[in-house]
Amino acid sequence: MPRPGDRRPLIADHAIAVLARGGPRALTHQAVDRDTGLTGGSTSYYFRTREALVSAAVERIRFHSRAAFDAAPLPDPLTTGTASEFIADQLLALTTERRSQALAVIALLPEVAARSEDRPDLLSCLFSRQLAGELAKALGCAPDSQTGLAEELVDFLTGRLISALFLPDVGGRDLRMETQRSVERLLRASLG
Repeated sequence: MPRPGDRRPLIADHAIAVLARGGPRALTHQAVDRDTGLTGGSTSYYFRTREALVSAAVERIRFHSRAAFDAAPLPDPLTTGTASEFIADQLLALTTERRSQALAVIALLPEVAARSEDRPDLLSCLFSRQLAGELAKALGCAPDSQTGLAEELVDFLTGRLISALFLPDVGGRDLRMETQRSVERLLRASLG
């Protein structure tokens, strides 16, 4: 929990916004200072290096992801239908109110590819293989299939998210409904 007056969360949120708008090259201490409206040098005071600023942005996205997940508990009763609706809603949120976070994660992927300390955190910012595995278990997936289903689900959702963010909307597609149907088919096939 940040201390009162701590500007780190504010700076990290604005770093996410800068990344979402301009990609990784746009992320500089000066750009974040301008975006926050803080005095020049404020960002570098709190985050001395660019790597520290990137790590702060990743951690802040993880914080927002946890908050979003906590705010939307799993449905009860949990079935393949209700689980697929829940997942589709989460994906839709990443294309609307959490869009800047999703874009920031994608922008940072090449940047953290060689940095082992940030890579696992970044890759689990938006979709958690662990939570997907817990969902598979809760749905009654056989123990030896839970990891495989979790990986397939996260990979599918990552691809669907990238398509939704970067490909043009053709013919007024209903992303939520398409995702819900696809996830439900995936879950039903895996649960056999």
